[in-house]
Amino acid sequence: MRYDAIFRDVAGNVLHDYAGYDEKKARHDSLFFSSSCQKAQRRGHLNDLVFLQLMNQYLATMQDRNLQFRLSGGGYQAGTRGFHVRSYEGRLYVTDVWQETGLFPGDQIITLGGVPPALYKKRLPRNILGADLEERELWDPILKMSGPCLVKHRDGTDETQKLNRYPLSKKLPRLGGRLIGRNTLYLDLPHFTDAYALAKLLTSKEKSLNRCTKLILDLRHNIGGSEAFFVPLLDYIMEEPVLLKDLYEEKGLYTNYTENNCRRKIQMFENYLPGAEPPARELAETIIRELHEKSGRGMVWEPDEELAADETTVGGAGQFDRVVILSDTYCEYAGETFIQLCRRSQKTTVLGRPTMGNIDYCNPVSILYGGRFTFQYPMSKTKAAVEGRGVSGQGVPVDLYVPWTPQECEKDVLLEKAIEL
Repeated sequence: MRYDAIFRDVAGNVLHDYAGYDEKKARHDSLFFSSSCQKAQRRGHLNDLVFLQLMNQYLATMQDRNLQFRLSGGGYQAGTRGFHVRSYEGRLYVTDVWQETGLFPGDQIITLGGVPPALYKKRLPRNILGADLEERELWDPILKMSGPCLVKHRDGTDETQKLNRYPLSKKLPRLGGRLIGRNTLYLDLPHFTDAYALAKLLTSKEKSLNRCTKLILDLRHNIGGSEAFFVPLLDYIMEEPVLLKDLYEEKGLYTNYTENNCRRKIQMFENYLPGAEPPARELAETIIRELHEKSGRGMVWEPDEELAADETTVGGAGQFDRVVILSDTYCEYAGETFIQLCRRSQKTTVLGRPTMGNIDYCNPVSILYGGRFTFQYPMSKTKAAVEGRGVSGQGVPVDLYVPWTPQECEKDVLLEKAIEL
């Protein structure tokens, strides 16, 4: 399948099948990127990697990280530059380094391939940085495309730095915690993907959980996971026992039952059937029948019957007078939902920056192109998104906003402020 044909198909699915199109259509500019694709293809400048970059630039303009285009064929493996940067007043600062040995937090990227970041951004024909606010911009995809950089190190020296490529690590960051002083417990929660790891952490801190008067939860880099896994934490955050379902403002979803979406979902479940155990097989067959019935109906509101029937009670545990949650742009998915729920507690203060804003859209559908590319998009959305109350592009808000500055490259400003509260 030709690159331009793949692009047209992806753009068509964004227009007709993507749940967020109505809210995002003002940002949708397929004509510009389609023209770019066609010109590059005519000139022989396109290959799989260049096309991957072009597609991700196109999708980034929609500011919904649930829209994903991946390359998996031909032995390609996704990689990273081994460090992370953040923009401030037109400059890029290295904030985290986990693989690259030639850079350190606080170093400044002076030029990208000979071009200052501010000028690079100005030259971009479209906003492909995934955000309108500078401190929320995502420069990692730009770094992956860039040549050597001129770096000003913390000691004031300049150096031309080759950007290396490192394999993505599949290892999850560890959950952790420690006492700060006598009465403050700090828990670092980079994900909610491992119920056992969280249970183990809470067990190891049981004495502090029941003795300390202040709890600080660090979700600044929480990558999400399962909402079911964070439920035990809510016991220590809600002042009084409350039904879990009563904490959720949204108790249902709008789902776009186009013929395309239903056909793709049916295929997914049919592929699952051969190796499924009887209970799971029966559930999959029920879902397949429902998808056949709903095919072609378009956007349909459906209440969450499972949540409505849930009688789980949370809250009333621990002795905390105050709970402080550290939040930042890189908190995503289940981490964002957790912060939303915690804000229902009067003793909770969310400190830092709003989250990524990925929870308006869900229920992914995938399309495979020639065994090389995969396009994934959500077919469901929240009532808040429909009513203009969503968080896409702006994130779950905070109670105490602290703008990001380069000072945080070398000093944990947010944690210090949390301790002072």
